Amino acid sequence: MGDGLYGCELRADRMEPAVTASSVGVGAVDALPGPDPNRRTLGWATLSFSAQLYVLAVIAAGLSAAAVWFPTSIREPWLFAFLLVASCLTSLWKINLPIPLASGSTLSVSYAADLTALLLLGPQQALVISLAGVWAQCAIHVRRRYPWYRTAFSIAGEALTMTATGVVYQLLGGPLRPVELAPVSGPLVGAIATYFFVNTGLIAGAIARTTDRSFLQVWLEDFSWSGASFMVAGSAGALAAVVIAKGEHWLALLMLAPVYLTYKTYQVFIGRLEDRDRHAVEARRLHQETTAALSHAQEAEQALAKEKDRLADTVAELTRLEIVRQELLESERAARASAEEGNRLKDQFLATVSHELRTPLNAMLGWADMLRSPGMDEAIRDRACRSIYENARQQARMIDELLDIARIVSGKLRLERTAVDLNQIAGAAVEVVAAAAEAKHVSIDVETDDACQPVYGDGARLQQIVWNLLSNAVKFCEEGGRIVVKLRRSPSAAEIVVSDNGVGIPPEFLPCVFEPFRQADASSTRRHGGLGLGLSIVRHLAEAHGGTITASSEGEGRGSTFTVRLPARTGMSQPAQWGATAASPVESPDVLDGISVLVLDDNSEGREVVAAQLERRRASVLTAESTSQAIEILQRERVDVILADIAMPGEDGYSFIKKVRGLATSAMTPAAALTALATKEDRRRALDAGFQLHLAKPIDGETLIAAVSGLARGDRG
Repeated sequence: MGDGLYGCELRADRMEPAVTASSVGVGAVDALPGPDPNRRTLGWATLSFSAQLYVLAVIAAGLSAAAVWFPTSIREPWLFAFLLVASCLTSLWKINLPIPLASGSTLSVSYAADLTALLLLGPQQALVISLAGVWAQCAIHVRRRYPWYRTAFSIAGEALTMTATGVVYQLLGGPLRPVELAPVSGPLVGAIATYFFVNTGLIAGAIARTTDRSFLQVWLEDFSWSGASFMVAGSAGALAAVVIAKGEHWLALLMLAPVYLTYKTYQVFIGRLEDRDRHAVEARRLHQETTAALSHAQEAEQALAKEKDRLADTVAELTRLEIVRQELLESERAARASAEEGNRLKDQFLATVSHELRTPLNAMLGWADMLRSPGMDEAIRDRACRSIYENARQQARMIDELLDIARIVSGKLRLERTAVDLNQIAGAAVEVVAAAAEAKHVSIDVETDDACQPVYGDGARLQQIVWNLLSNAVKFCEEGGRIVVKLRRSPSAAEIVVSDNGVGIPPEFLPCVFEPFRQADASSTRRHGGLGLGLSIVRHLAEAHGGTITASSEGEGRGSTFTVRLPARTGMSQPAQWGATAASPVESPDVLDGISVLVLDDNSEGREVVAAQLERRRASVLTAESTSQAIEILQRERVDVILADIAMPGEDGYSFIKKVRGLATSAMTPAAALTALATKEDRRRALDAGFQLHLAKPIDGETLIAAVSGLARGDRG
């Protein structure tokens, strides 16, 4: 009787199970694959799929055999108990087998007790005794606890083995309780052979499913040699059965002597085999070390011959590395200087931004504070309003410049190209800066060219180029200066030239005039404000259109000239018309009379100023500070136009407009997004959400009135 295979080694190329065998021979029946010995788990998941199927099949067959052959009663209980104890005790006499498997195997000598039970009590009771021996060998004095499926496999395999052995013994006419050996010799040989082949066959089958060897190869190499031990154990068990059948029970105890002697003989024999193997391994190790030492000596001799050449190469390499080190030091110094310059420019830019934003803000706060005072003269009041308005526009322009630079740096600048007439672009840009030029008495002359071909580009961005160049020229012109705008064509390009007779550009600053945040005079005593972004934006916009821009100056005080070259295209459709403003002015003071407008904005100041501008034009205004309040108003009031902010706490304008489109009373009400989210992506998202217009903050009153009037009339777009 045996408990079978209890472990295996998981290798990169195959899995080799180990054997734990019982009886005098290798009577193992649980040849299961297991994990790498270095792993701590022996779980079911470590088995291959074919091994899992094999294990489940053996367990199922073993349970079926045990259920059919399990005895319904115990005959001669004292004898049954004695043989049960003998089987369990002899199963603990186990030794490690030196078969070439990874995780070791054990050999026990309990088969003699199992065969004795078969001859004296019959196959059914012998089945119970053999299963008890398997359990004892699996559970008692083991190096480590095995998973359930291994014990179950061992017990099931033993059930199959004992069932087959009992069937063969009975078919060959083996008598029960024989008193002589002669009548049982034939059935005994058949039973022993059956036990041997079934038991070792189950093991070989399990090993074959987890290695690259065939079933026959496994059986011949690992188990065929153990047949003699089965015969010895079977003979001892048969002699014990004959002695007990004659009533000489105490004499049967003497049969334990040959069994134990066999166990000790195997123990000594296997110990010698292990010593031999250790000596062989040690000899191979010493041979390998000697061979390796000789090989190393030869390699060292060859390396010594090459060392002189390597030394010369090393000296040359050290010289080269020293040169490289000096170059890296110079590069590092240059990089450090560049980084320090970048940090200086960043600090200078932040200081400039703070100054440029605070300066108009100071004027706005000062005039606004004066407007709160009672009894102010009407002329001063008008001056305060104009100053607040102009400073706010100045701040808005600086914010737009910062946003443009952010889009350019992040690569999100997008152009909406159409056929554009540069004559119209130049005229619109001049109208934008006309007021600032008149304030300084600066004249602007435009020399157009009717033969100038249209260009394929973004009209708004091209107008921004000319506008920035003109604004820059007006800023740096002295009182009574002159600016000339020339449009001319060449065979492959259209040119925009903006010249002035202002302060000019120092020669040392000319190469970096288009760099962002760079200003010729960045000191605290400079005469001209600004963020130093306008010309950088102009260069990026020109390059985005496939063009170029150049700057020239004869020196300080001698003016400057900027030339933009844009590729000219022919065969295009009629150029689009471009104006200086986004909406036409609204003349009638009661243009919104009878129109109901809902204004949604969580900022009270923004909400109130929009409401005041609309009420000046006779509109009926309803205000809400949250989307829930706005929904309530829409459910009880008639609204012609909705103006809604986007970024609001709790729920934004996108969610609000989707809810509005779901209301039966307001599904078709025109709506505009009035928001500080002013990028093209923000505009697209607002229109996709359900708004008809996208209005960017800050917005002047005329544009706001025109937008509301257009929505009320049904002009949506």
